[in-house]
Amino acid sequence: MSAPTQLLTFQTQGRWYACDLLWVREILRQPALTPVDRAPPVVRGLIHLRGQILTALDLDHRLGLHPKTDTGSTRCIVFKTASELARLAHPPAEAELASQDLLGLIVDAVGDILPRPETVLAPPPETLSGLDHNCIAGVVPRPEGLVTLLHIGSVLSAPAATNA
Repeated sequence: MSAPTQLLTFQTQGRWYACDLLWVREILRQPALTPVDRAPPVVRGLIHLRGQILTALDLDHRLGLHPKTDTGSTRCIVFKTASELARLAHPPAEAELASQDLLGLIVDAVGDILPRPETVLAPPPETLSGLDHNCIAGVVPRPEGLVTLLHIGSVLSAPAATNA
């Protein structure tokens, strides 16, 4: 994996995560979600975004965490489509996994933008973390604690198939 130049941090269930900022299109505050009957559990709903339909995925469910009750103060991180990533001079790692559809992740909070990490540690053993290890790129040590770096391409790719 090529090292990201900057990271966007975000939180769910008290845990901090990060992804390569090049993947991020925008962040929505308290998006209006429309539930979809018979959708896979990972799909929280649809969002109408300036004439486009965005599929909002539940990060907790995608990572294998127990779903929580909606706090009403959620954020949706909207990710670039495959065609948007292809137009970048230096696309991020796993850009080939991007979807042509507009996708977003529902999270509890969005944190800071961090500079390129000096150190990325190996992820913890799967038995300790309880997370889907296909989605974890490593761990970034910070003075405030550890931040789990996600393979955002893996998180977004084929979520319905892995969580149906």
